[in-house]
Formats: sequence, C-alpha cells, structure tokens
Amino acid sequence: MKKLTIILLSLCATALMAQNPDVTAYSQNIALADSLNSRQSISRQPASYPYISENYEIPAYGLYQRYWDTSNLRSKMLEIPFSNDRLMLMLVQDANNPFVMPCQFDKIRTGYGETKNGSFHPGIDLKTEPQTLVKSCFDGVVRMACDYGDYGLTVVVRHYNGLETVYAHLDKVCVMPNQIVKAGQVIGQTGTTGNTKECILHFETRFMNEYFDPELVIDFDEEDVLQNNMALMSRDFNILPLAEVGNWKPATPKPKAAAPDIQPEKTQTAVQEEKTQPKASGLDPDAQSPEITEHRAPSEQSHSLDPDAQSPEVSGEYVPQAQSKPQEQATEVVYHTVVAGETLYRIATKYHTTVDKIISLNNLKNADKIAEGQKLRVK
Repeated sequence: MKKLTIILLSLCATALMAQNPDVTAYSQNIALADSLNSRQSISRQPASYPYISENYEIPAYGLYQRYWDTSNLRSKMLEIPFSNDRLMLMLVQDANNPFVMPCQFDKIRTGYGETKNGSFHPGIDLKTEPQTLVKSCFDGVVRMACDYGDYGLTVVVRHYNGLETVYAHLDKVCVMPNQIVKAGQVIGQTGTTGNTKECILHFETRFMNEYFDPELVIDFDEEDVLQNNMALMSRDFNILPLAEVGNWKPATPKPKAAAPDIQPEKTQTAVQEEKTQPKASGLDPDAQSPEITEHRAPSEQSHSLDPDAQSPEVSGEYVPQAQSKPQEQATEVVYHTVVAGETLYRIATKYHTTVDKIISLNNLKNADKIAEGQKLRVK
C-alpha cells in the first residue's frame, strides 16, 4: 500500500511539473520589464576566447538593423525578411560552420509549443545530469551572458547566418558578450538557476529576435541537424508584441458581466412624480456624475515599444471611439487594403494577429498571392 501511495504521489508531481513549464512566452517580456533581474552581474570562469573589436565582425549586423543588445533577450521587434512567406537558411557549410549538440542529455523533458495549462513554451528542455558541459552549436559571437529572470543564467550566441541559439538555467557561465566562439566550445554548464528545480538545459532557436521550434533545426534523436538548408514560414513563429518596460504584466481574462438586478415596475403615478421632481444640482457630496460612474473601471492594455510602429491614423488601423457600449465596438470587423510590396506576415504583425487567422477569415487558398489593392479582413 505504501509503495502504491509513493508511486501515485510521484506521478502527480510529474504531472504538475509538466503543466508548469520553466519558461513561458511571456518570460522574455517580464525580464525586459524587470531591469533588476535582467542585468545582474554573474561570476564567470576565466576564458581565452578572442573578442570582436569592430561592428563589421558582428554576425548578420546589417540584417539585424544594427541590433546588438548585450543585456536583453529581445528588446526590439524586427521584420523577418520573408520572400513569398519563405525564409531559407543554410545551417552547415562544410567545415566552415560545423554543428555540435548543445549538451549530453537523458531525455526531452518539455517540448516546444502550448502546454496543458494553456501557456506557451518557447523552447525545449533537455534533462541533464548536474554540471553537464554546455557547448555552442555553431560558430558565432556571444551576444548576451547574464542572469535573466525566469531563464536564470543565460547565454545567447548569434551565428553567422543570423540564427541565434539560447542556453538557459546554467549553473556557471564561462563566456562574456562579444566573445568569438567556435562550434563545440564550452560556454557553461547546466544547473537549476531561474524558474526550475530540476537540472535542465532550456534551449531555444531564434531568428530576428523571434523564436521557433528547435526541432526544425535539430534531430534530437539522431543528434544532428535535420537538414543543411532549412526553410521557415511565417506560421513557424509565435510573435508577441513587446512590453512597455515597467508597466507590463500577462493579460488576464476579463470577468464576466454580472446579471443586471431586476427592478420592480414603476406605477404610472411614480413616473409622473419623477418627471415633476427637479434634477439633482450636483451639490450632494455622495452623488457621482454619470461620466465618472461610466468610466470607473480602468482598462489594462499593454503598449508596444516598436520604434517602427505607425500611429493608427497613418497605418489605417481601426481606432475605436469612446462609446457607452464597449462590447459592441469589440465586435467591429476590421479590413486592410494591400499596398505594393506587403506580405501577409507584415499585415499580421501590424494588426497584432497571425497569418493563419487572416487566411481563415478570407478563405485564401494561396497565401503567397495577394494583390495590390486587395481588401483583406484582419479582425
């Protein structure tokens, strides 16, 4: 009986761990908003790797619009350079850019994607032994190495094709930002820092600051790249708007409106008496004006820090006006007229939606073919 109880408790604990991932899609925004957690100094082992000294040595510096943030995982939204909703990346180029597995691991503890509790896990958790050596997957330059909120001790390496790999929950880090690393060189060791009690390596693959499934890059069973030439589509990314620093928190579901109280019907005599009574002069200190009562509930909205974002007037985005019926304006249909050179990804980013939703709303059969002047429903 005791053995059965122990087994059941261990299964419950495993289920709870599976439902509560170490890192969610919002962790990057939380760390960005919390400057104390995102910029803590860390102790490193001495390393002899060379440093870059000029901007032209930064991998894909022009492609990233001169973005090189050594303190934050993602502090700017960049437009992914799709061509007909397709992006091609060469991962391995003979001996010039070899591939090495990030670490030795026992199993994949948590995969990429939506979890049972509805949150989104932006990478893969590899179950490892404590203090397992962590290595850079490809040649590149360290962009970030610091203690970063839920991620714990984190290293980000940008590679020469623009791909970035993220290594989190480390116990020790032995690299510094701007250090040049080769594939297979040790950058740290696994641990339990950040939001985890189990020794794991949280591993992410990103391009232009946005994450996608690492299993599109690596075959974790064969421990090798899936293919040398990789194709990414806009639907492979799960793009969130940036947070307003210091004023961001995850969205919470709005409470359902309470049923209105049923008032007794007034007699005709009572109605006539109301009409003959003078209106309140507003001198009563307990009386509230109708305007104050109507706007008493504060609205919680997150704002984007994207410097390239246009104002609603310039972009043509629908701007709801203040009305007494907010539920009706939320159901308004929003349309967008395609201009020359626009893609579904750019339109989806502009209206904070996804390409798949636009395709579904407009019954598009070929997402690669949208014409200038075409009117698309976006919401």
